[in-house]
Amino acid sequence: MQVVWFGPIVGVVMGYGLAGGGAMGLIGAIAGAMLGRQFDIIVQLSNGLYQMGHRQSQNREGEIQKAFFECTFLCLGRITKCDGPIRPEEIQWTERVMERMALTPDQKKDAIQLFERGKNQATDISSELLNLHEKCGRRITLLQMFMEIQVQGALVDGGMDQREWTVLTHIAGSLRFRIKRLERIVRSAQAFQEFKSKRSQSRNGESAHENLLRAYEVLSVEPTVSDAELKKAYRRLMNQHHPDKLLSKGLPESMVEMANERTQAIRAAYEDIKKERELQKEK
Repeated sequence: MQVVWFGPIVGVVMGYGLAGGGAMGLIGAIAGAMLGRQFDIIVQLSNGLYQMGHRQSQNREGEIQKAFFECTFLCLGRITKCDGPIRPEEIQWTERVMERMALTPDQKKDAIQLFERGKNQATDISSELLNLHEKCGRRITLLQMFMEIQVQGALVDGGMDQREWTVLTHIAGSLRFRIKRLERIVRSAQAFQEFKSKRSQSRNGESAHENLLRAYEVLSVEPTVSDAELKKAYRRLMNQHHPDKLLSKGLPESMVEMANERTQAIRAAYEDIKKERELQKEK
């Protein structure tokens, strides 16, 4: 441990002065030097503990990101293959995830290997999922984001059959993720996809009404919800998907774009509902 003399020097000066100088001042200076030295030791120990804690925090975030990365592509491989031959749109979705994550050539190679491993239905992926659960701990927002990616992967072929649902429930169970929460994610994700594809179309007649219902589903609320409850649900979802919060929880920085896309859809759904409610009040 590096020796620092700032504390003892200050202690000598203060001790001598407070003791009134002379013989008593010398005693006070000695006592002050001893106290100052103890102060320096405490400061150095505190700095050491802080630096050690900071390193541990960085290491933990690295472990979370690694587990998140591995499980993402293992599970995407498992989901896309479980219902038969992999479709072109499923391959495109996986490649799109890789692009959004801005993977290096080596990382992309690792992702493909993980995807291929996951495709093999005989491969047990429970240990990797349990590791992700342990690394995330109480960071439920990260697990929420992870399950949303898997659900979107299952829906990319236009629907979800019983085999895909079985795999998703197995993944959720391994992560100690509640099935009711998974069901809400599926409903929201289905509405999310339809909302994005239909929002730019005509807002007249039945189409506009149906898209408004999808907006409510994106926010996971009923059309009868009050304005206050609607705002509360909106803020909760925005908080869950806020990129800065997810990054602080250990989300790989390369996945921020996916979080941003989700927040944009949540905001758009909320704005559409607000506009419709304001029009209804004016009538």
